[in-house]
Amino acid sequence: MANEAAARSRERLPLLARFPRLARRTPIVPLSAGPSPVARLSRLSDSLGAPDIWLKNDGLYGTVYGGNKPRKLEFVLADALRRKSKTVLTTGAIGTNHGLATALYGAHAGLNIGLLLTYEEPGPDTGLQLLRMADAGADIYYTRNHALTAAAAPYFIARYWLRDRRRPYVLGPGGSSSMGALGFVNAGFELAAQVAAGELPAPQSIVIPVGTGATAAGLLAGLRLAGLDSEVIGVAVTRAPTAWPVAVSRLARNVTKLLAKRAGDRNLARVRLDGLHISRDWLGPGYARPSRLGAQALAMAADLENLTLDPVYTAKTMSAVISLAERSGARGPVLYWHTHNAIPMPEPDPAAASRLPPSLRRVGQSSTRV
Repeated sequence: MANEAAARSRERLPLLARFPRLARRTPIVPLSAGPSPVARLSRLSDSLGAPDIWLKNDGLYGTVYGGNKPRKLEFVLADALRRKSKTVLTTGAIGTNHGLATALYGAHAGLNIGLLLTYEEPGPDTGLQLLRMADAGADIYYTRNHALTAAAAPYFIARYWLRDRRRPYVLGPGGSSSMGALGFVNAGFELAAQVAAGELPAPQSIVIPVGTGATAAGLLAGLRLAGLDSEVIGVAVTRAPTAWPVAVSRLARNVTKLLAKRAGDRNLARVRLDGLHISRDWLGPGYARPSRLGAQALAMAADLENLTLDPVYTAKTMSAVISLAERSGARGPVLYWHTHNAIPMPEPDPAAASRLPPSLRRVGQSSTRV
């Protein structure tokens, strides 16, 4: 049964179907039933008088939590299990989507999750995020900022190593590693298959948010390997170096090297990786802070397409789509890649607040519904 499930999973992932040797050497933990859907945003396109604007809805990619995180975790969690780790140790801000997705899917995979969380200005959903992470059973530690997190990391690695008698699997913010980026290499092949099947035209441009970089890096590599020439327009949601073009390009090259090694084809490491453009034009006040253009895009997407965006990632990305469509001479089709969870989630147990560090308990309790 396990072998049959693995075979079905490999059939579902076009990257592994394309490279059988990679499939044999790269385990996965399947976290979605199939490709995320595509659709034309006809009302938005007509309203803007623009070339076709299309949606790739990764918000529905997953089982218990959607967005861009499950694609990375399919490969990352499997790699952790292959290494026989019992704990995945990762980090993010107190409202981290990556931390929540890792906590939820890690628990389903039988892994313990340790989260080292840093401060960000709490938004309307931050407390709910914290409660859900705690409710999923994650060990949550408040390490305040990136410098303190880096300083504390060796202590937590040693602590889990001693407890588990296995080295913990250390994962960077956002699940951004070469292994995590493989999930979006697969996404590039998935999109190419949908284009070939006539579900949408080949996009001229694909617009996605860029934070820690693996989504854009993996997608760029996947598109080129799959034969699509679409330009990738990254909307920086942070000023951090992870969102700089040089960092994303480097990660894209690293993932092609990993792929070449595991697939046994050196030529894969030499694929061209042109057509990446990253801009801060739509960042607004900064990371995790809404922008004026983003708020307008959020309202337009809801009114015209009944599409729910979050204010600090996908709304800014949609504002870029709208700006590009409004420019004279803009070419289409344009594909908006939706990375925000669209899978309904149950309310967490308010008692989960007791699992939060005292310094974060008030934030978690602020979301408790009466």
